[in-house]
Amino acid sequence: MMRDVLFALLMLLVLPVVHYGVRPLVMAGVTMLACAVCEILFSLIQTRSISLSDGSSLVTGMVIAMLMPLNAPLWLPCAAAAFAILVAKMPFGSIGHTPFNPAAAGVAFAALCWPKEMFSYFDPAVSQSIPPYQDFTAVLTHSPAAVLKNGLKPDILPLDMLWGVFAGPLGATGILVIAACGLFLFLKRTARWEITASFLLAATLIAAFFPRIACSPLTSVKYELMSGSLLFCSVFMVTDPVTAPHRMLGRILYGAFAGFLIMMFRRFGAFEQGAAFAVLIANAAAPQIDSLLCGTLRLGDELYDE
Repeated sequence: MMRDVLFALLMLLVLPVVHYGVRPLVMAGVTMLACAVCEILFSLIQTRSISLSDGSSLVTGMVIAMLMPLNAPLWLPCAAAAFAILVAKMPFGSIGHTPFNPAAAGVAFAALCWPKEMFSYFDPAVSQSIPPYQDFTAVLTHSPAAVLKNGLKPDILPLDMLWGVFAGPLGATGILVIAACGLFLFLKRTARWEITASFLLAATLIAAFFPRIACSPLTSVKYELMSGSLLFCSVFMVTDPVTAPHRMLGRILYGAFAGFLIMMFRRFGAFEQGAAFAVLIANAAAPQIDSLLCGTLRLGDELYDE
Protein backbone atom coordinates (compact mmCIF):
# COMPACT_ATOMS: atom_id res chain seq x y z
CA MET A 1 0.00 0.00 0.00
CA MET A 2 2.74 2.46 0.93
CA ARG A 3 4.68 1.55 -2.22
CA ASP A 4 1.64 2.39 -4.35
CA VAL A 5 1.16 5.76 -2.64
CA LEU A 6 4.86 6.56 -2.86
CA PHE A 7 4.88 5.70 -6.57
CA ALA A 8 1.89 7.99 -7.19
CA LEU A 9 3.54 10.82 -5.26
CA LEU A 10 6.75 10.40 -7.26
CA MET A 11 4.71 10.77 -10.46
CA LEU A 12 3.58 14.16 -9.16
CA LEU A 13 7.21 15.27 -9.16
CA VAL A 14 7.60 14.83 -12.92
CA LEU A 15 5.89 18.08 -13.99
CA PRO A 16 7.62 20.29 -11.37
CA VAL A 17 11.01 18.85 -12.32
CA VAL A 18 10.33 19.45 -16.02
CA HIS A 19 9.23 23.03 -15.36
CA TYR A 20 11.59 24.10 -12.58
CA GLY A 21 14.63 21.82 -12.58
CA VAL A 22 16.15 19.80 -9.76
CA ARG A 23 14.89 21.78 -6.75
CA PRO A 24 11.58 19.83 -6.37
CA LEU A 25 13.60 16.60 -6.16
CA VAL A 26 15.91 18.13 -3.59
CA MET A 27 13.00 19.37 -1.47
CA ALA A 28 11.29 15.97 -1.58
CA GLY A 29 14.54 14.14 -0.79
CA VAL A 30 15.46 16.40 2.12
CA THR A 31 11.97 16.10 3.64
CA MET A 32 11.90 12.31 3.36
CA LEU A 33 15.37 12.16 4.89
CA ALA A 34 14.22 14.36 7.78
CA CYS A 35 11.27 12.02 8.42
CA ALA A 36 13.51 8.94 8.37
CA VAL A 37 16.11 10.50 10.69
CA CYS A 38 13.45 11.62 13.18
CA GLU A 39 11.90 8.15 13.22
CA ILE A 40 15.31 6.53 13.81
CA LEU A 41 16.18 8.96 16.61
CA PHE A 42 12.83 8.40 18.36
CA SER A 43 13.26 4.64 18.10
CA LEU A 44 16.76 4.86 19.59
CA ILE A 45 15.59 7.04 22.48
CA GLN A 46 12.69 4.68 23.22
CA THR A 47 14.94 1.60 22.68
CA ARG A 48 12.59 0.30 20.02
CA SER A 49 13.64 -1.71 17.01
CA ILE A 50 14.36 0.48 14.00
CA SER A 51 12.34 -0.36 10.90
CA LEU A 52 11.70 1.91 7.94
CA SER A 53 10.69 -0.90 5.62
CA ASP A 54 6.97 -0.03 5.71
CA GLY A 55 7.71 3.22 3.85
CA SER A 56 5.28 5.28 5.92
CA SER A 57 7.90 7.86 6.88
CA LEU A 58 8.81 8.34 3.21
CA VAL A 59 5.15 8.85 2.28
CA THR A 60 4.77 11.39 5.09
CA GLY A 61 7.81 13.27 3.84
CA MET A 62 6.57 13.27 0.25
CA VAL A 63 3.11 14.55 1.20
CA ILE A 64 4.65 17.37 3.25
CA ALA A 65 6.99 18.33 0.41
CA MET A 66 4.12 18.35 -2.08
CA LEU A 67 2.25 20.90 0.04
CA MET A 68 5.17 23.33 0.24
CA PRO A 69 5.85 26.30 -2.06
CA LEU A 70 8.70 25.74 -4.49
CA ASN A 71 10.51 28.75 -3.00
CA ALA A 72 10.17 27.59 0.62
CA PRO A 73 13.46 27.45 2.54
CA LEU A 74 14.54 23.83 2.96
CA TRP A 75 14.33 24.04 6.75
CA LEU A 76 10.55 24.61 6.53
CA PRO A 77 9.53 21.12 5.28
CA CYS A 78 12.13 19.64 7.65
CA ALA A 79 10.46 21.38 10.61
CA ALA A 80 7.06 20.11 9.46
CA ALA A 81 8.53 16.61 9.05
CA ALA A 82 9.99 16.67 12.57
CA PHE A 83 6.63 17.63 14.08
CA ALA A 84 4.81 15.01 12.00
CA ILE A 85 7.08 12.18 13.12
CA LEU A 86 8.02 13.18 16.67
CA VAL A 87 4.62 14.48 17.78
CA ALA A 88 1.88 13.06 15.54
CA LYS A 89 3.25 9.61 14.68
CA MET A 90 5.84 7.89 16.88
CA PRO A 91 4.36 8.63 20.36
CA PHE A 92 1.24 6.68 19.31
CA GLY A 93 3.09 3.57 18.22
CA SER A 94 3.99 4.37 14.62
CA ILE A 95 2.01 3.15 11.60
CA GLY A 96 -1.43 1.69 12.15
CA HIS A 97 -2.06 3.47 15.45
CA THR A 98 -1.90 7.17 14.67
CA PRO A 99 -5.18 9.01 15.42
CA PHE A 100 -4.21 11.88 13.13
CA ASN A 101 -2.63 11.99 9.70
CA PRO A 102 1.02 12.84 10.48
CA ALA A 103 1.57 14.82 7.27
CA ALA A 104 -1.53 16.93 7.93
CA ALA A 105 -0.29 17.61 11.45
CA GLY A 106 3.12 18.67 10.15
CA VAL A 107 1.68 20.98 7.50
CA ALA A 108 -0.78 22.52 9.99
CA PHE A 109 2.11 23.14 12.41
CA ALA A 110 4.16 24.88 9.69
CA ALA A 111 1.17 26.97 8.61
CA LEU A 112 0.53 28.18 12.14
CA CYS A 113 4.18 28.96 12.90
CA TRP A 114 5.37 30.31 9.54
CA PRO A 115 2.35 31.43 7.50
CA LYS A 116 4.36 33.91 5.45
CA GLU A 117 6.73 31.20 4.20
CA MET A 118 3.93 28.67 3.71
CA PHE A 119 1.72 30.88 1.55
CA SER A 120 4.25 32.87 -0.51
CA TYR A 121 4.42 31.41 -3.99
CA PHE A 122 6.98 31.64 -6.76
CA ASP A 123 5.58 33.14 -9.97
CA PRO A 124 6.04 30.52 -12.72
CA ALA A 125 5.39 33.15 -15.41
CA VAL A 126 8.66 34.91 -14.54
CA SER A 127 11.84 33.46 -15.97
CA GLN A 128 14.48 33.18 -13.26
CA SER A 129 17.10 30.65 -12.23
CA ILE A 130 16.11 28.35 -9.38
CA PRO A 131 19.09 27.04 -7.38
CA PRO A 132 18.74 23.39 -6.34
CA TYR A 133 19.99 23.71 -2.75
CA GLN A 134 20.27 27.34 -1.69
CA ASP A 135 17.43 29.53 -0.49
CA PHE A 136 16.60 32.15 -3.09
CA THR A 137 14.62 35.35 -3.41
CA ALA A 138 11.77 34.59 -5.77
CA VAL A 139 9.40 36.84 -7.67
CA LEU A 140 6.20 36.19 -5.75
CA THR A 141 2.59 36.20 -6.87
CA HIS A 142 -0.84 35.44 -5.44
CA SER A 143 -2.11 31.91 -5.92
CA PRO A 144 -5.66 31.35 -7.27
CA ALA A 145 -6.64 30.22 -3.76
CA ALA A 146 -5.45 33.54 -2.31
CA VAL A 147 -7.32 35.50 -4.98
CA LEU A 148 -10.52 33.57 -4.19
CA LYS A 149 -9.96 34.21 -0.49
CA ASN A 150 -10.01 37.95 -1.27
CA GLY A 151 -13.33 37.59 -3.11
CA LEU A 152 -11.83 38.12 -6.56
CA LYS A 153 -11.76 36.04 -9.70
CA PRO A 154 -8.34 34.56 -10.60
CA ASP A 155 -6.82 35.85 -13.83
CA ILE A 156 -6.05 32.33 -15.04
CA LEU A 157 -8.70 30.33 -16.89
CA PRO A 158 -9.82 27.04 -15.31
CA LEU A 159 -8.81 25.13 -18.46
CA ASP A 160 -5.26 26.50 -18.19
CA MET A 161 -5.05 25.27 -14.59
CA LEU A 162 -5.20 21.66 -15.77
CA TRP A 163 -1.58 21.79 -16.90
CA GLY A 164 -0.19 22.80 -13.53
CA VAL A 165 1.75 25.94 -14.48
CA PHE A 166 0.36 28.34 -11.89
CA ALA A 167 1.21 29.46 -8.38
CA GLY A 168 0.45 26.99 -5.64
CA PRO A 169 1.87 24.15 -3.55
CA LEU A 170 4.55 22.11 -5.28
CA GLY A 171 2.50 18.96 -5.88
CA ALA A 172 -1.03 20.34 -5.82
CA THR A 173 -1.10 22.18 -9.15
CA GLY A 174 -0.77 19.19 -11.48
CA ILE A 175 -4.53 18.62 -11.73
CA LEU A 176 -4.45 16.00 -14.50
CA VAL A 177 -1.62 14.08 -12.84
CA ILE A 178 -3.43 14.07 -9.47
CA ALA A 179 -6.55 12.70 -11.19
CA ALA A 180 -4.50 9.96 -12.88
CA CYS A 181 -2.80 9.10 -9.58
CA GLY A 182 -6.18 8.90 -7.88
CA LEU A 183 -7.47 6.50 -10.53
CA PHE A 184 -4.36 4.34 -10.09
CA LEU A 185 -4.80 4.18 -6.31
CA PHE A 186 -8.52 3.40 -6.61
CA LEU A 187 -7.93 0.56 -9.09
CA LYS A 188 -5.25 -0.87 -6.81
CA ARG A 189 -7.70 -0.51 -3.87
CA THR A 190 -4.98 1.34 -2.02
CA ALA A 191 -7.34 4.30 -1.57
CA ARG A 192 -11.11 4.16 -1.12
CA TRP A 193 -12.92 5.93 -3.93
CA GLU A 194 -16.04 6.56 -1.83
CA ILE A 195 -14.14 8.89 0.50
CA THR A 196 -12.82 10.98 -2.38
CA ALA A 197 -16.18 10.97 -4.18
CA SER A 198 -18.15 12.15 -1.14
CA PHE A 199 -15.43 14.69 -0.30
CA LEU A 200 -15.53 16.22 -3.79
CA LEU A 201 -19.34 16.08 -3.93
CA ALA A 202 -19.67 18.05 -0.69
CA ALA A 203 -17.12 20.63 -1.88
CA THR A 204 -18.82 20.85 -5.29
CA LEU A 205 -22.28 21.47 -3.84
CA ILE A 206 -21.04 24.21 -1.53
CA ALA A 207 -19.04 25.85 -4.34
CA ALA A 208 -22.05 25.72 -6.69
CA PHE A 209 -24.70 27.01 -4.29
CA PHE A 210 -22.55 29.40 -2.27
CA PRO A 211 -19.88 30.80 -4.63
CA ARG A 212 -17.30 33.14 -3.14
CA ILE A 213 -17.01 35.22 -6.32
CA ALA A 214 -19.46 36.70 -8.80
CA CYS A 215 -19.58 33.98 -11.44
CA SER A 216 -21.64 31.05 -12.63
CA PRO A 217 -21.96 28.00 -10.36
CA LEU A 218 -19.92 25.90 -12.81
CA THR A 219 -17.07 28.42 -12.86
CA SER A 220 -17.09 28.58 -9.07
CA VAL A 221 -16.84 24.79 -8.88
CA LYS A 222 -13.92 24.71 -11.34
CA TYR A 223 -11.92 27.31 -9.44
CA GLU A 224 -12.60 25.79 -6.02
CA LEU A 225 -11.71 22.23 -7.01
CA MET A 226 -8.54 23.14 -8.91
CA SER A 227 -7.09 25.82 -6.63
CA GLY A 228 -5.10 25.22 -3.49
CA SER A 229 -4.61 21.70 -2.19
CA LEU A 230 -8.25 20.51 -2.24
CA LEU A 231 -7.85 17.93 -5.01
CA PHE A 232 -4.52 16.70 -3.65
CA CYS A 233 -6.09 16.33 -0.21
CA SER A 234 -9.01 14.33 -1.63
CA VAL A 235 -6.64 11.72 -3.10
CA PHE A 236 -3.66 11.54 -0.75
CA MET A 237 -4.81 12.68 2.71
CA VAL A 238 -8.44 11.97 3.55
CA THR A 239 -8.10 8.46 2.07
CA ASP A 240 -5.53 7.43 4.70
CA PRO A 241 -6.95 4.05 5.85
CA VAL A 242 -5.53 4.37 9.36
CA THR A 243 -7.41 7.55 10.24
CA ALA A 244 -10.60 6.91 8.20
CA PRO A 245 -13.69 4.97 9.36
CA HIS A 246 -13.81 1.26 8.62
CA ARG A 247 -17.36 0.89 7.29
CA MET A 248 -18.35 2.03 3.82
CA LEU A 249 -21.18 4.26 5.02
CA GLY A 250 -18.85 5.70 7.62
CA ARG A 251 -16.27 6.48 4.93
CA ILE A 252 -18.90 8.27 2.85
CA LEU A 253 -19.99 10.40 5.82
CA TYR A 254 -16.36 11.02 6.73
CA GLY A 255 -15.47 12.19 3.23
CA ALA A 256 -18.49 14.48 3.04
CA PHE A 257 -17.67 15.94 6.47
CA ALA A 258 -14.07 16.61 5.44
CA GLY A 259 -15.23 18.25 2.20
CA PHE A 260 -17.61 20.47 4.15
CA LEU A 261 -14.84 21.41 6.58
CA ILE A 262 -12.32 22.39 3.93
CA MET A 263 -14.86 24.70 2.29
CA MET A 264 -15.66 26.27 5.66
CA PHE A 265 -11.96 26.86 6.32
CA ARG A 266 -11.63 28.45 2.89
CA ARG A 267 -14.54 30.78 3.53
CA PHE A 268 -14.02 31.65 7.20
CA GLY A 269 -10.47 30.58 8.04
CA ALA A 270 -7.47 32.84 8.49
CA PHE A 271 -5.46 31.20 5.71
CA GLU A 272 -6.10 30.73 2.01
CA GLN A 273 -5.79 26.96 2.47
CA GLY A 274 -7.15 24.93 5.36
CA ALA A 275 -6.91 21.39 4.01
CA ALA A 276 -4.57 20.18 6.75
CA PHE A 277 -6.82 21.55 9.49
CA ALA A 278 -9.91 20.02 7.87
CA VAL A 279 -8.19 16.62 7.70
CA LEU A 280 -7.20 16.75 11.38
CA ILE A 281 -10.74 17.59 12.53
CA ALA A 282 -12.17 14.85 10.28
CA ASN A 283 -9.62 12.42 11.77
CA ALA A 284 -10.87 13.28 15.24
CA ALA A 285 -14.47 12.60 14.13
CA ALA A 286 -13.72 9.26 12.43
CA PRO A 287 -13.96 7.09 15.59
CA GLN A 288 -17.21 8.80 16.54
CA ILE A 289 -18.64 8.09 13.09
CA ASP A 290 -17.72 4.41 13.45
CA SER A 291 -19.21 4.25 16.95
CA LEU A 292 -22.41 5.93 15.82
CA LEU A 293 -22.86 3.50 12.95
CA CYS A 294 -22.09 0.49 15.14
CA GLY A 295 -24.61 1.66 17.73
CA THR A 296 -27.25 2.24 15.05
CA LEU A 297 -26.69 -1.23 13.59
CA ARG A 298 -26.92 -2.87 17.03
CA LEU A 299 -30.15 -0.98 17.76
CA GLY A 300 -31.56 -2.08 14.41
CA ASP A 301 -30.69 -5.71 15.13
CA GLU A 302 -32.36 -5.54 18.53
CA LEU A 303 -35.54 -4.06 17.06
CA TYR A 304 -35.54 -6.73 14.37
CA ASP A 305 -35.19 -9.54 16.95
CA GLU A 306 -38.05 -8.15 19.00
